[in-house]
Amino acid sequence: MHWIWWVVISILLFIILLPFAKITVNLTYYHEQDNDELKVKISTFFGLASYRINVPVLKIDEDSPSIIVKEEQHSAIGDKEKIEKFTPERIINDIRKVKDFLRHVIGFHKIVKRFLRKMSITKFSWKSIVGLGDAALTGTLVGGVWAVKGSTLGIIAHYMKLKVVPTIEVHPNFQKLTSHTELTCIISFRLGYAIIAGLQIIKHWKKRPMFTSDENLYEQNGISG
Repeated sequence: MHWIWWVVISILLFIILLPFAKITVNLTYYHEQDNDELKVKISTFFGLASYRINVPVLKIDEDSPSIIVKEEQHSAIGDKEKIEKFTPERIINDIRKVKDFLRHVIGFHKIVKRFLRKMSITKFSWKSIVGLGDAALTGTLVGGVWAVKGSTLGIIAHYMKLKVVPTIEVHPNFQKLTSHTELTCIISFRLGYAIIAGLQIIKHWKKRPMFTSDENLYEQNGISG
C-alpha cells in the first residue's frame, strides 16, 4: 500500500508546483520576398514538455481572394498537419467575435495588462533588409521601418519586462527591390499567472449581458429594424 501513498504525494506535489512552472515561448518569423515562415515552440518543466507549431506556407490563393495557411503541429501526443483557407468573410467574422468578446469581458484590458507585466522577454532580435531599387525611395523606406520598429519596441517595453538589450537592425539595398526580415523572440512567464488571468476572464465573462448583438438589444426593447 506504500506505493499508493507515493502516488498521492507525487500528485499533490505536482499540483502544488504546477503554478510555479515556467512557460517559455520561442517565436521565430522569417520573411524573404514572397516566402514566409513562422515557428512557435512552447515548452515547460525544464523542456520536458513541449509543443511546436510550424507554419511553412503562408500565401495568397491565386483562384480566390483568400490566404492559404499550412500548419504543422508537433507534441508528445503526436504530429498533425492541416491546411486552412482564410477568406475575407471568415476574417471579418472572427473580428466580430473578438469585438463581442472584448465588449462582454469587463476590465479585459486591465487583466491582460497585469498578465503582460508578468512576462519577461529574454531574447529579442529583429533584423531587416529593404530596398526599392531607388536610393531616395529606399532611404525614406528605411526611415519608416526604423520608426515602426522603434514604436513596436517601445510598446513591448512598456507592457512587458524587457530583460535583454534588443538587437534591432535595418539595412538598405539600393540596387534592387528587397524585402527580408528575421524576427526572434523568447518570452517566459509562470503558469500560475496565466491560470489567474484565465480565471479572471471567466469570472467577468459570466457577468456579461444576456444579449450578444445590437439586434438582440433592439428585440429586448421592442424595437424592430
